[in-house]
Amino acid sequence: MKLKPFRILIVIFILLIIISAVYLITKKEPINNEESKEISYKTIDMVTNLRMGISNFDSIHPYITNNQEVIYIDQLIFEPLLSITEDYKIDTCLAKEWSKVDEKAYIIKLKEGVKWQDNSSFTSEDVKFSIDRLKKQTESVFYANVKNIKSVEIVDEYTIRIELNDNEAFFEYNLIFPIISYKQYKNKKFNSTSIPIGTGKYKISKMDNDKIELSKNNEWRDIDIENSNIKTISINLYDGRGKEYNSFKLGSIDIIYTSSDEAEEYIGSIGYGKKVYESREYDYLALNCENMILQYKEVRQAINMVIDKEKIAGSTLENKVTVAKYPLLNNYYLLKDISKENKINTAKAKELLESSGWKYEYGIWQKEIEGVTKTINIDLVVSQENSKRVKVATEIKKELEEFGIKINIKEVSIAQYNAYLNDKNYEMILTGMYMPISPDLGYMFGENNLSNYKNDQVISVINEIKSITDETSLKERYIKIFEIYDDDVPYIGLYYNHNMIAYSTDFMGDVKPNCYSIFYNFSNWYRQ
Repeated sequence: MKLKPFRILIVIFILLIIISAVYLITKKEPINNEESKEISYKTIDMVTNLRMGISNFDSIHPYITNNQEVIYIDQLIFEPLLSITEDYKIDTCLAKEWSKVDEKAYIIKLKEGVKWQDNSSFTSEDVKFSIDRLKKQTESVFYANVKNIKSVEIVDEYTIRIELNDNEAFFEYNLIFPIISYKQYKNKKFNSTSIPIGTGKYKISKMDNDKIELSKNNEWRDIDIENSNIKTISINLYDGRGKEYNSFKLGSIDIIYTSSDEAEEYIGSIGYGKKVYESREYDYLALNCENMILQYKEVRQAINMVIDKEKIAGSTLENKVTVAKYPLLNNYYLLKDISKENKINTAKAKELLESSGWKYEYGIWQKEIEGVTKTINIDLVVSQENSKRVKVATEIKKELEEFGIKINIKEVSIAQYNAYLNDKNYEMILTGMYMPISPDLGYMFGENNLSNYKNDQVISVINEIKSITDETSLKERYIKIFEIYDDDVPYIGLYYNHNMIAYSTDFMGDVKPNCYSIFYNFSNWYRQ
């Protein structure tokens, strides 16, 4: 029987529907490559160029720059005889060993086989030349490192002898200034147009009016440079700090050296990573030990026990500082076995004053001395131009007056403030200093110190230290000094201000800056 054409069409249509259904049921979905990539793995493209900036650039030469950003970058290009570890011990660099041969003389033995970035050899001649030239650069930030050097003698190609004018404790800490090439500068000024060479991990490959390019020094003597992820460093030069901050905000540079205060003001709330570290800016109270009230040790001790340093660092200064107890950087290896606890103890302070004959009456501590009633009523001098210290002084006043010690804040002009420091005619002053990296404490306890403090035992120990190089013996001496310090309280340490490294969100690596160098662990840095 023949099918009619209409029925044939219906059959064909049904068959097509069935075939299509089977296909849809059995077909495999095609793999979305983009989606699969995201699910299965993520590739990280490592960018080997690091972008940085320098504002108010003066010179790349380390002996004539006064710019801290330049000084940090110069640490990648130039090297010193000795370097500083994370816990502020002295370590080798261009020198392989050193020794103190008498009170005023050092022998320095240099590493052999070190090359300048023009492939010439580093020798004793370079060291002598560097010191002799630096002694003439009285405006250099490194001049202080060499001013006590009387002479430099070349013993042989890799040995020098340094003679000092005066015996100096921890003189080796001065040997952290950059060494420059005798061959390059023997007949040249430092501000010449020639590109300076160093012995460091990176060398200057290009320099013009608005940019400096550094490239990895593949001839550097240590395998560390072979493992470094950063092959080139591009450094933009800005004529103002604000422009550098703006460039960071726009993503044109990857990393910026700043302070906690400046970061908040200029960077704002944009997304960035940061690493905060203690600066060398140390704020403290100097108590005049010759004052008619502060001459009594128990009064100084009580003041120290009542001031809440943790509160000052926290709520008063918004955690932009780190509490400090001693006039030595907190991470110093010499403080490792010394307690830095700063907890208040008003009960003990009260007990201490009462046991010394002081009575709390009419809201103030008082005592009859030689027939006259004396009250603990103290003037606190602070510079009115330092708003942070004014805020701290106000908090100190509040805490001490709640305990019964009257504080009169004297906000003075900078000229008056400096006059107070020179004459030492204050009762108590809130001041600060830029801490040395060396652990020398002579400036705190020696002649003409800010507290008019005299203790022959402390001076004796400090003099002993001048001749000690053994670490264990040094620690014993510092423990002794700070035991006396804690008991006598000539000063009250408050805090170290913070610096920080801010970096873009695509920046990677373990950033470990400190106040000597921001480039610790640099071989592991990279961005993606």
